[in-house]
Amino acid sequence: MATRDVFVGAVAMLEALDFADPCPVATVALEVASTHEGLRRATSEIFTSWVDAPAGYYAAHGIGAAHDTAGSVIALLEGAFMLGRAHRSTDPVLAARSAAQAIVSAALAASDGVTGAGTGETVTF
Repeated sequence: MATRDVFVGAVAMLEALDFADPCPVATVALEVASTHEGLRRATSEIFTSWVDAPAGYYAAHGIGAAHDTAGSVIALLEGAFMLGRAHRSTDPVLAARSAAQAIVSAALAASDGVTGAGTGETVTF
């Protein structure tokens, strides 16, 4: 799934939830991570899995800094969810989508220019 598609899906989810908590994991992390070590570890493991999934995709398509790139994309998405809830608007998610696409495109360009992992295939993020 392309990076932009994740953000399009996030817009749909925010609207379907009527801007209610789109990420209960973030809510738990924000509320108890500094006071409950078990829940902090659990939320950390979940966020790690969320970063690892796109990192694997990005690495497979030739992005050298795949993990850092994926972490940036997930951070943008999580921040956009928070702002979207606060403003009851999908605008922050759409803005984050553009920023995420720029980050991924820059990481790809820094790695090999245009194609993924020497396959000759043009990758769309």
